[in-house]
Amino acid sequence: MNIRILFFIFLSSTFLNNTSYISLFAADKNQTDINEMVVFTQSPRNLQFFARDFQDSAVVPFAGNVSSSGFDSIYLEVYRNNFLWNRKSLKLTYSSGNAPFSLSQKIHAELSEYYFKLYIKDNTGSTILIKNADSIVCGDVYIISGQSNSHNTNDTATYKNEFCRSFGVQTSNGNGDVYNPADTNWGISRAASWLGSHWTGPYNVGVWGLYLQKRIIDSIQIPTCIINGGRRGSTIEANLRNNSNQTDLSSVYGKLLYRVIKSGLAENIRAIFWYQGESNGDASWMNYESNFRTLYASWKENYPGFEKIFLFQVRQGCNGNLNGGLLREVQRQLIQKFPEIELISTMGIQGHGIDNCHYGFQGYIEISVNLYRQVAKNFYTISNITDISPPNIKAAYYTTAAKNEIALIFNNSSIASWPADTLNQRMKDYFYLNGAFGNVSTGIISGSLLKLQLINSSSAVKLTYLPSKYYNGTTVTYEGPFIRNSRRIGALSFVDFPITNYPPSVLNLTIAAEGYYNTDLNTLNIKDTLTVLLRNNFFPYQIRDSSKAVIDSVTLTGSFTFTNVPAGFYYIAAKSRNGIETWSSAGGTGINPNSSVDYDFTASPLKAFGNNMMLKGSRYCIYSGDVNQDRFIDLTDVTNVYNDANNFLTGYLKTDLTGDHIVDLTDLTITYNNSTNFVNSVLP
Repeated sequence: MNIRILFFIFLSSTFLNNTSYISLFAADKNQTDINEMVVFTQSPRNLQFFARDFQDSAVVPFAGNVSSSGFDSIYLEVYRNNFLWNRKSLKLTYSSGNAPFSLSQKIHAELSEYYFKLYIKDNTGSTILIKNADSIVCGDVYIISGQSNSHNTNDTATYKNEFCRSFGVQTSNGNGDVYNPADTNWGISRAASWLGSHWTGPYNVGVWGLYLQKRIIDSIQIPTCIINGGRRGSTIEANLRNNSNQTDLSSVYGKLLYRVIKSGLAENIRAIFWYQGESNGDASWMNYESNFRTLYASWKENYPGFEKIFLFQVRQGCNGNLNGGLLREVQRQLIQKFPEIELISTMGIQGHGIDNCHYGFQGYIEISVNLYRQVAKNFYTISNITDISPPNIKAAYYTTAAKNEIALIFNNSSIASWPADTLNQRMKDYFYLNGAFGNVSTGIISGSLLKLQLINSSSAVKLTYLPSKYYNGTTVTYEGPFIRNSRRIGALSFVDFPITNYPPSVLNLTIAAEGYYNTDLNTLNIKDTLTVLLRNNFFPYQIRDSSKAVIDSVTLTGSFTFTNVPAGFYYIAAKSRNGIETWSSAGGTGINPNSSVDYDFTASPLKAFGNNMMLKGSRYCIYSGDVNQDRFIDLTDVTNVYNDANNFLTGYLKTDLTGDHIVDLTDLTITYNNSTNFVNSVLP
């Protein structure tokens, strides 16, 4: 065998270990002996990707030990795009026959490749190259997971760029086979089929994953790394972590986690792309939210730095999917419960009809375009964010006393036009009142409203948009028409959305929880979801409506929409996952349909009924520590926090009062102090 091939095999195998005995460029026995005396504890590999920090840089380390005497120093040469860029050296100091060394170099997040050469110099001045690493880059890291649409390939996807990186292998059988722990090399991302097989092979990121990388490079001018762990045909249950063996190489979750850990990037994942759900269109949709919560907690533990989850609402087709509408409704509502989620619509993406499940090349390209805009809005710079998000139903209400017209209001973006008939189908037949079609005569765009004209008066209280899978009365998968915004992004489907008798009212609520509030920054440690109940301002203070919204960590404000209240004065009852339920000031606050009102709990203790808040820094905060939400902070809450702290629990937990995803002494102290002060809800 050619000696260069033997050398490459040896080099690849040794670099798989964190500690490698290097025997490079050995020309004779003396050279080999010298180099075998150098032990590396840290060193980069060819094509390795480093995640950028807040200074748009990353540290590339070299560290180890020289166990042979007679050497004077170690020095490092750094080449940027093949030109010598920096040089640094380190004097070797021996102790008990060993000389430890540590050299590092910061590299920038840019479209540049860095080449490192590490030399050792003996006492005569002779130098020996002991390590080199080529094509090192720095940028942002993402992971993809889900079913086949998360990682499908296409032979037209021939794009290749040295600044698009990935790591490891998707195994055969659609990433179903057991992972080989030796498959841990760096490579250039790809999305064409591998040896005639879709969904598999080294460095596969899927078509839309690859072209998302391309758009980031073209627009933002930084490298990216995507590691795709999708598993063809997998349910959400199959994507859950094996808690007894987190890197179980036979599990979907474990294979991806193993690759991410071996890449050294687990702490640096910016976002997770989750395209999954088609295989849960059967009765398992009922457990989808619970399973997603479990998956989310695992992600929080294993990838603690991620900022966003880009979640795809799946569309009709694939497998049984006869309860697909209900599954999609669960996905749509997850955004209200997980502040990190951005919803991505797949409704109306072109080229879906090829097998009623997957997309052609242009369909995945369209997904990458829509997804890039969302990613750029959150992480980069985008000049125009108008209508980059899918329309999401916000309110539906009767506009006339005769109840023969329903107005629909959408979040994020508005409907551009009523779609023309297509594929011999009419849009009006795919709005269902109390589950039945045939009640809508047409749709009219009126300003920001989509108004459904009804054939007759209706008493329906629920509205559904789009069928679960088939065209009405057929077994043919639904492929349109769809309602879209100005960028042709399809509206999210919805099921049994309530139809009310009043236009919506909006409450812009500013509020801070004691544990989350950071007095130094005047921000919250995390965004979190809050539930607000509107209650009558007279006994027995009946609940008239409720709404959930995310409280922004910077503005401390969330926008709550109420769709079922007439004009009047109401108590605002704020409920969080671990804060004491707090009501607004005596007498209530004026709420009017078709208008908005601002209310700031943090401005004064008088804003809370009974002045039931505490001053922290410059803000009045609701008390933290009511873990079991019984309106009292007591020994039960203290015990719950103590137990979780004692078990070193991490993740998105009720007992994490500070929002740092760790249950510890700080959380326990807050709960204990409020318990000893007998803090409880103060109500009229």
